[in-house]
Amino acid sequence: MKFRNALIALALVAAGCNQPTTDQDAANDGPQLDAPAPASEPSRVYAAANDAARAVAAELTVSVTQELPDAADADVQERLSLRGGNGLNVSADVTGAISPATQVGGQTLRALLAIPVEEPQVLVYRVTEAAGAPGLCSEGAPAYVVVWEPSAPGDGAMKVLGVTGGAPGAGDSRACQMLEYRRS
Repeated sequence: MKFRNALIALALVAAGCNQPTTDQDAANDGPQLDAPAPASEPSRVYAAANDAARAVAAELTVSVTQELPDAADADVQERLSLRGGNGLNVSADVTGAISPATQVGGQTLRALLAIPVEEPQVLVYRVTEAAGAPGLCSEGAPAYVVVWEPSAPGDGAMKVLGVTGGAPGAGDSRACQMLEYRRS
């Protein structure tokens, strides 16, 4: 009995495989998208947690998006967007993660951001656009932005540090004020 049921099931599967292919079926085999999907921009809102942050933007909207490349051999580009209610608008491309022991203006990022010793890395973004007063740096537009969020789940803190001059670790890099925010 089991053998007969298995034989019938096999015959049904074979009959399904021998279906003629239509032009419509062949057209459905390839990708269906004519254009890429619109970029979504999931964002998080933070409230200022220190005086320097309140002077820059009492509320900060942070978005991190990934842009897919046009060329197949190019890398996905991660972009950071910081927007404040006072007109602050900073866009930056990720350059990578670096050690908090990296120095900026003679001090480590760990000291400048006041982050725990066990934190292994901070993210660095190269600024592509910076607008809004007073901005992340009082002495001009930042060239880089360093962002730290705790690795522990449930902690809604975020620290942002603008860097002028060269990249963190370069001899001519200078740190701006550390801005501390909490997720609202």
